[in-house]
Amino acid sequence: MISCYQFKTIISQYMDKDISFQGRKSFEEHMDGCPGCKQLYQSILSTKNSMLQFAEMRVSENFLGDLRTKILAERNARIEASLNKGFSLNRIPSFAYGFAAALVAVIIGFYLLEFQTGSSPAQMPPRIVQEKIQQKTPDSENSRTPPLMSRGQYANSENYTDSLEHSDSQNARTRPDFQNNIKTVKKEY
Repeated sequence: MISCYQFKTIISQYMDKDISFQGRKSFEEHMDGCPGCKQLYQSILSTKNSMLQFAEMRVSENFLGDLRTKILAERNARIEASLNKGFSLNRIPSFAYGFAAALVAVIIGFYLLEFQTGSSPAQMPPRIVQEKIQQKTPDSENSRTPPLMSRGQYANSENYTDSLEHSDSQNARTRPDFQNNIKTVKKEY
């Protein structure tokens, strides 16, 4: 047995006799048991029979061409009217909204990435590495590295150049290699 919804979907197939034997049997069983669907079928059948009584109409040979021309003219008039109204969000294709959202997300992502990398100094090692290097050097005043302030800044560039000029010969013998100190600190942590 079929439902009322299925009955309504196959009613035109039944009337056109374009239905299987099993489908026709199910349709007729439902129509016999459901007064609402039977009334619907009778109404459609009477409308179809009434239409058969109308006289046949003849149209001109140019009917289809004229109809298409009128449809296109109406469509163009509506397009022209909408263009004259000005800016409308309805005229923007839906994919443009997604593209704009993706573009904004990419810009924000690049900005955040730049902000994160721009906040830490690129040439200086991390503070804990700097402290370990300071502790391992035998004489921090005579070393090639200048005294450090907070955040890896040099305390005084004049003192740094003076200490470089006076201690070049001493540093060659006593100064440990900066890169080896970094590797040592990395191994310890």
